[in-house]
Amino acid sequence: MSTKRIRISDRAIEKHLSNGDITRLRDERYALELRFHTSRESGSWYLVDKRRNNGRNGRAKWERLGCWPQLKASALFELLPLKLAQMATQSDSTVSDWQTFGDCLRWYLDHVSSSKQLSASRQSAVKSVITRHLLPALNELSLDDARKHHIKQRVIWPLQEEYELRTVKGYFAILKAAFRQAAREELLSHNPMAAMQFGDFIQAKAKPKEGKLHPAMVKPLFARLQQMTWSERMLVLMQLAHGTRISETRLARWCHIDWENCVWRIPASHTKTKETLYLPLTDQVMALLRAYQAVQPTGRLLLFPSANPKVPIGKDAANDIYQKVSQGEWTSHDCRKLARTRLADLGVDKFVGERLLNHKLSDLDQAYIHTTTESLKREALQTYHAWLDLQGFFIFHGKTEGRSEKQNFHAKPDTARAGSEFADLN
Repeated sequence: MSTKRIRISDRAIEKHLSNGDITRLRDERYALELRFHTSRESGSWYLVDKRRNNGRNGRAKWERLGCWPQLKASALFELLPLKLAQMATQSDSTVSDWQTFGDCLRWYLDHVSSSKQLSASRQSAVKSVITRHLLPALNELSLDDARKHHIKQRVIWPLQEEYELRTVKGYFAILKAAFRQAAREELLSHNPMAAMQFGDFIQAKAKPKEGKLHPAMVKPLFARLQQMTWSERMLVLMQLAHGTRISETRLARWCHIDWENCVWRIPASHTKTKETLYLPLTDQVMALLRAYQAVQPTGRLLLFPSANPKVPIGKDAANDIYQKVSQGEWTSHDCRKLARTRLADLGVDKFVGERLLNHKLSDLDQAYIHTTTESLKREALQTYHAWLDLQGFFIFHGKTEGRSEKQNFHAKPDTARAGSEFADLN
């Protein structure tokens, strides 16, 4: 981090903008700094308030004044005398030239893009919603004059004609989040969205999206998978067998497979909940993984590499596999929904099912439930995989033992046939 002490002006900022080694510009006249954001397409103005000693090591407070380039140096220096006078009289107010919803939404785009707490997929989703829907509708709406009927007419009503209710509610949540974050950082004199709730516009509850992959479709799915490549087949089978999310699956590495203890460890960095997930591996899946590893090049690190063997398959490429195998009828998330539904139908305890899918625990569950339920998770997957075997799963792993004895499955696959078809897959 490098700080350049200069007489700040708009021209001086442009001059030093291309120098990536300079992260801060400090003014020679005032205790004022411009701190560039990572993208260097924007930055934040800060002014030191030396009269504010918070009792911590006697340090003065650096107060954020606004966002550059929305607040240019020329405009800031016109407002600065007023700000200094307010500080002298102990009046706290934020200097900002924001006038429209577009100003706040563009700032939030930069905030999200530079956040280390959000995944790349979440950043991409927020950017898409803001640039495609919120900015076109609200760019010129005045912060001072905004009312609920403006949000209804410009955003809620047009969106609900085109998208499902749950999608509209999600877009509205992003709009609320943008203004809430700006208010937290004292970039707004008032938050026009603070009193608005989705229920002010639509009272109907958003219904959960029904799964499109049904139990009766699993047998035909297994038949289609036999015509696909090993890596394509394995991506679908691993997600179908465990109910994992697509990114949790596609990012898997061979070192995550504990062969001795028969466990698949999914690191916290790969999960949506940011909690490490341990999934017991049944006999069927262990056999499947050994067969898959046997056809992989020696030393391969990833289960599902891209064209570059050191890089995992991308999300778009993974989704293309599901488009291919489902003929566009369902997505990877429907494998997850099917797994959860079948676990419930087979009598698996609700809490065990939720832990298998790594859903976020409620605060109450986190406080009172301390067991990892590993043995119950293994029994649940054994029961579920025994059901999958009856649909044709055994064709891919070649095992006919290790099924759960708790379920009375009458139809048993023929051992010789299973071994023969398994050999054909290799």
